[in-house]
Amino acid sequence: MMATRSDAVVAKKRKQVAAGYARRGYRVMQPGAGTVPSFLRDCQPDLIAEKEDDHVVIEIKPTSALKGSNDLTELAARIAGQPGWRLELVALGREGTDAAILSTPDWLEQMLQRPQTFADPSLDRFYVGYLFEVLEYLINGVASLNKIRSRGKSAQRVAHELAFAGTIEQDVLDRVEVSLGWRDNLMQRQPIDRSPQDQAAEITALCRDIYARYVGDSSSPGRQ
Repeated sequence: MMATRSDAVVAKKRKQVAAGYARRGYRVMQPGAGTVPSFLRDCQPDLIAEKEDDHVVIEIKPTSALKGSNDLTELAARIAGQPGWRLELVALGREGTDAAILSTPDWLEQMLQRPQTFADPSLDRFYVGYLFEVLEYLINGVASLNKIRSRGKSAQRVAHELAFAGTIEQDVLDRVEVSLGWRDNLMQRQPIDRSPQDQAAEITALCRDIYARYVGDSSSPGRQ
């Protein structure tokens, strides 16, 4: 069967994520028969990355596949019961250019709706992980609207380039750095001074602010 465009996008992202973990000294595996721990035996995550006491199960899914995804709910529950293990969800935006997708009516509010997969409050930290992906996608979309190249760059670097170009204000850059700093701390198993609920509220507010300031006028010609 011929691979779909979505399959190709997932495969490309899988390579990027694996390379990122490898650069940080993790041993990265693409699970297959006999390579997953017993508690994941009948699951097929995209990647597993391990380093000392940090064991990461990585799932890469299109955003459209998140709602009502029972397999993710089960996977998250299994991992939550295993000390030293965590789940990282990499959510892919819908196909098309970042700028075109951002211009879709109600795009942001649809993205900020809590996926049913994470309806259980005990999965708040995974919902925050999803919101990190929404924020990064939004930053890249603002870059596309302003003809700033984002491919191959971290969201932090793109945000700095937007600020240098005068596209976003310093207060927004500061909030972006704080929010993405939480993700870095999570990745490095460092303490975070905010609860998952507070993180989710701040990232949601930040996304709405960025959209209102830098996308709304561009996606609605003639809007004041």
